[in-house]
Amino acid sequence: MVEIAVQTIGRNGLWWLADGPGAWDSQPVDAETAEVSLRGRFVFVEETDSSLGLRAPQLGALHAILAHRSTEGTEPITIVMPTGTGKTETMLAAYCHSPARTLVMVPSDALRTQVATKFVSLGVLPAVGAIIGDFKCPAVLVLTSAPATESEVDELVSSANVIIATAQVLDACSQAIRQRLVASCSRLFVDEAHHVAARTWRTVVDEFAGEEVVQFTATPYREDGRHLNGRIAYAYPLRLAQKNNYFARIRYQSIVELGDPDRSVAVAAVQRLRDDLTAGFDHLLMARVSSIARAKEVCKIYEEIAEDLAPVRLHTGVAPSTRTKRRTALAERSSRIVVCVNMLGEGFDLPELKIAAIHDPQKSLAVTLQFIGRFTRTGKQTLGEASAFVPLQVAGIDERLRRLYGEDADWNEVIQDLTEHGVGREKERTEFEQGFGTLPREIAMRSIHPKMSTVTYQSSTSLTWTPERIYDLFEDRLLTSRLGINNERSVVWWVSREAVPVRWGEFSSFNELVHHLYVVHVDDENGFLYINSTDNGPLHEDIAEAVGGPDVSIVKGETLYRILAKVQRRIPTNVGLLDSVSRNRRFSMYVGQDVLAAWKGEGATKMKTNIFAHGFREGRAVSFGASRKGKVWSHEQARDIHDWVKWARQVGPAITDESVSLESVMAGFLLPHPATARPTHVPLAIEWPYQITATMSETRSVRYQSSSFSLLETELQLIDHAETGPLRFRVLTAAWQLEFEFVFQSDSPPVIVPLGDDGEIVTPAGSVSLAAFLTQHGVLVMFADEVVLVEQGFLLKPERARYLYPREDLETPSWKNVNLKKESQGDGRDATSIQYRAIELLSAEADWDVIVDDDGAGELADIVCLRSQGDKLYVLLAHCKYSSEKTAGGRIGDLYDVCGQAMKMNRAKSMPEQLVRRLLRRERKRQGQGKHRIVKGDVSALAALVNEARFRELDVTVAVVQPGVSAAKASEDMLALLGATDRFLTETYQTKFRVLTSP
Repeated sequence: MVEIAVQTIGRNGLWWLADGPGAWDSQPVDAETAEVSLRGRFVFVEETDSSLGLRAPQLGALHAILAHRSTEGTEPITIVMPTGTGKTETMLAAYCHSPARTLVMVPSDALRTQVATKFVSLGVLPAVGAIIGDFKCPAVLVLTSAPATESEVDELVSSANVIIATAQVLDACSQAIRQRLVASCSRLFVDEAHHVAARTWRTVVDEFAGEEVVQFTATPYREDGRHLNGRIAYAYPLRLAQKNNYFARIRYQSIVELGDPDRSVAVAAVQRLRDDLTAGFDHLLMARVSSIARAKEVCKIYEEIAEDLAPVRLHTGVAPSTRTKRRTALAERSSRIVVCVNMLGEGFDLPELKIAAIHDPQKSLAVTLQFIGRFTRTGKQTLGEASAFVPLQVAGIDERLRRLYGEDADWNEVIQDLTEHGVGREKERTEFEQGFGTLPREIAMRSIHPKMSTVTYQSSTSLTWTPERIYDLFEDRLLTSRLGINNERSVVWWVSREAVPVRWGEFSSFNELVHHLYVVHVDDENGFLYINSTDNGPLHEDIAEAVGGPDVSIVKGETLYRILAKVQRRIPTNVGLLDSVSRNRRFSMYVGQDVLAAWKGEGATKMKTNIFAHGFREGRAVSFGASRKGKVWSHEQARDIHDWVKWARQVGPAITDESVSLESVMAGFLLPHPATARPTHVPLAIEWPYQITATMSETRSVRYQSSSFSLLETELQLIDHAETGPLRFRVLTAAWQLEFEFVFQSDSPPVIVPLGDDGEIVTPAGSVSLAAFLTQHGVLVMFADEVVLVEQGFLLKPERARYLYPREDLETPSWKNVNLKKESQGDGRDATSIQYRAIELLSAEADWDVIVDDDGAGELADIVCLRSQGDKLYVLLAHCKYSSEKTAGGRIGDLYDVCGQAMKMNRAKSMPEQLVRRLLRRERKRQGQGKHRIVKGDVSALAALVNEARFRELDVTVAVVQPGVSAAKASEDMLALLGATDRFLTETYQTKFRVLTSP
């Protein structure tokens, strides 16, 4: 135990070593005595299997610091050393090699004490022989309070060799005091330097301009994009830290099946702790939460399931004396579980912490990295691998894990993801990744997101698979020293580095360095070779020949437009035309409203060089572009290489399918017409455009007067279904409604104006009027006769005969004792209502896991039924409508609302997680108000379905329930309206459609 003497100077303290190597006889006289005694006493001694010394990362970092000193550089440098590799000892060595008064800035009181203790005794340096002979350890000023005067600064530092202070204390100093303190020091060491972008830290670093500044960190990454402003002079790789046993492997596991996420995480973590203890490991468990209230709540769970392990809480709400007792209990192992708020303080050193139960994940990637690193320390035989348990239902944690992988490829080796989603698509992705026998170390494969594009090759003979020839083709241009090769799936990827001339001048002494990604896949089964690259240069043919053989040839020409044949409701958005006659205007590109003129005007006499269109394919929104030169692309971005391979494999068969005529492809486009006047069709439904609904969040809300609601809690509703006259609609919430009207213009898209008061859209960036927001982003309006007004102000209408919904497909259950004019069952569950009877009918059809009565403003549907089976999540969305009369008949007006509601469900299949999460959010809010709308199942079952939704394929059925319509009396116009609704749902997202009527 280090024996430290302390002299109190005002509210600060001067520490020095009272006993042991380098101790002072009484107290330090002045700073120079210690500095002189240390000069020449430092020795570079390296740790070996048989002798003590400094570790390889410590020596490497020290040499990098000394190299920087030798150049007298004035810019800050950053030393990156993973947790557990000994960065504090590196600071000590850097100080002892060239003793000079040094300021050390740390983020917390705990770390200030820890670092001060190390400097007072020089840590392990004397014991490992890195300091020899007679010497005095440095006197350390522990600055806990800002000095009041410059003379007080002089008094404090006169006997100090090292000053240790938190950024908060230094920020509390006046500028004059801080500058006086800085002037007394020759260098600055910054510990946990990922904080440096903060103003309080940045100010101190800037005031050391021209002096030596060394920043130490284990996590040099920041999610906010701000930088440390110091070049990385040394970075010790995580893979070596793990290989050399400084850094333990982390077993990461998401807890997927969650009804009660806290309990599920706690049970899994405690079981791992018990297993580790049984295996002879001296492990402790830390449960991380975000607040004191959460700590109390979560600690009760641990007390229930692991009373024998004596769970304790440690946070600022606990009295200091109690905190000390609880820390002692952990140290003595009378307690094995600690629940903390955030962390136990940066620098808290307890290597036995090996199990992390992360109940509330951190929002910051840097803090996540640091937190995980806390559990990776090694050094004793009684310590095993670390484990981390995270609730999957917390939005974003898996995305942060992916980013963690992407920051440093070595995280792939350090973190072993044990999560089992039990879903075929995820297993397939994992198997694909595991199939790579070789992988580059420079780049993490999980951080690669290729654009969806490819050039396609075929061969007159069988394609070969010789990816190794890429080494010869690229020679010294490879950034990735090893290719990523999956021989089983015939996929190879690499990154090149190319020196290119700068674009703004002619120089031979320097150039720009650009990096290009290449991915190649050989589809043996169908005889195609696909190349994706960010380089559109001339290398594609050479790559294809190197990998696939000398007989490859690119697929090009008009045949590529066949890729668009299977896109339903396809709309051209970009068209390139080539004029082979006019030399002055050979090529022209048309976009937006000019596409119509290009297609029917100039396009009739010129050759189309490329076409880009969007529409629907296999139940999802897609976009495809094709160029006669041989490229096929989409605006999508792949999540990873596996996604790109699956996408690319559909291209070759499509563009070479000779059964598809190019004439039918060109004739099948849905051409947009500018909406210059109010469409003379019956409006059925109005909804937010996809780019709005896909990004709805709590950060964007609608406010009117003093009441705000998120966009998820708003509903758009047509005011009437008139065929002519003003086109008006409402924005509804639970508290208010506002009315708006379309104003059509002959020379520009329609604008939306308020009819009375206007609301506002509020975002973190500011606010804008609701009418202006609606005009800018547009809304979708679906009309009868398959007409759609899209958000860009265009009208779309397929040119085809109308489709009559088969009368025999109308379902005609009994509506005995049902009041056809009463739609909702209400909180009292009125048995005479249409909704009550519909729930009876639908619940009897299948063994649903959850049935919810979601009727109300912002509803998903009047009735939502969900069940999970295999890899699918089955969802039935039923919309009920009361009759305008007491008896069933042939009134088309009874179908307008319910068909419009059905059409608004067409996108449900495209956003499974958002769909069920929205349902859960609404139910929890209702239950918070003392209401209960779950007809079958409970909130826990619904929460479990939320967790599974993102990993399952959605099978969606939309049902309209209108007993006011008689199947026998339904007119041709009514069947056409139902047919148009069926077509719209089927052709967009392949949503099934059902109609329940009276006989």
